[in-house]
Amino acid sequence: MATLKSRRTKWYSRVRWYDDIGKQNEKQIALKTSDYGTAIERNKEVEKYEDAIKAGVNILFPWENKNGKMKIVRYDLTKAVDDYLSYSIANGNKEGTIKRAEYCFKNIKTVLGSTFPINTIKVSDVEHIKQYFKGKLTDNGINMILSRMRSLLNWCRDVKQVLETSPRIKFIRTAEKIPSYLREEDMNKILSSDEIEPFYKRVFQMYWETGMRLREVFIGKIEGNWFIVKPEDSKTGLYREIPIQEHHKTVLMELQRRVIDSNATFRTATGHYSKVFKKVMRKIGREDLHFHNLRDTFAIMRYLETRDIYQVSKELGHTTVKVTEKYAKFRISRLEQDFPILAKEYRKIRNVNSQMRDTLLWDTNLFNAPVQEDIMA
Repeated sequence: MATLKSRRTKWYSRVRWYDDIGKQNEKQIALKTSDYGTAIERNKEVEKYEDAIKAGVNILFPWENKNGKMKIVRYDLTKAVDDYLSYSIANGNKEGTIKRAEYCFKNIKTVLGSTFPINTIKVSDVEHIKQYFKGKLTDNGINMILSRMRSLLNWCRDVKQVLETSPRIKFIRTAEKIPSYLREEDMNKILSSDEIEPFYKRVFQMYWETGMRLREVFIGKIEGNWFIVKPEDSKTGLYREIPIQEHHKTVLMELQRRVIDSNATFRTATGHYSKVFKKVMRKIGREDLHFHNLRDTFAIMRYLETRDIYQVSKELGHTTVKVTEKYAKFRISRLEQDFPILAKEYRKIRNVNSQMRDTLLWDTNLFNAPVQEDIMA
């Protein structure tokens, strides 16, 4: 039986029930009145539809509608997702973020159905999603879906206010993953190989010397000895100033020219370099590495040079140092073995001056293998 509850001089009808796992649920319906007598009459109307409310049907009562009629509101998963994505776009989320969210929500709809009533969501429904994809996706992939689900439900509760409470989502516990990187010997293998085109050697060298993200190269602008990425083009929404040298400028201009001249989509044209890099890694026996590991390598080498994780975080354009802390989890002695020339340079500078200067990777002469010139296509 629905009971009355007073909140800030207004009356509410309170419906309580237990779900299939024994958890008590509650839905409060605003009676839109301060008068006790009117509240009693309206509470009786609520009681007539108490079973439907417990089943998850969202009802707007006559006093909640401008036309004074009762209305059954069906807010399903498809409508919730569409509204949430529109909200995300309006609040500045980038295209890549939206596409990843769409992929996750497509998987959720596969399990629950596109017409699933969002206001009936329970912990058991979330667990069903988790079990459905177990073995089909990696645990990290499932957690990504669950993260989007949590964001959607929190939005439904806090912004759309179609949920009184959102079910608690328990993520799959995964082992901590530390970043992979190219050792000094791996880099020299690339630069000295006769099987790798010289242009790609210069491309990869530019990426690991600057720490740029793959697609930043194609949307930024050269300004003197700096490569500028505007906030609207940056993944994190931060203004990026990346120091570059003359040999970087040549590569940057050629990369941008090739994408402009390409008939492929932007994503395909830029993704080409990721595929080439993967082939190169197979040639040198490092099949475990991917293109983003060039950026990881830059971060690790900069940490070895500066021993300052905050400086590295700033150079990478991270919004918080917590994202960068993973690069400080390696033992310094291990990094010194993998990058002996950088380690030697650090010790030399430390002996000359007790205050560590902000060195640049290309100042250390780490990459001593010659890169043969080729004719730009």
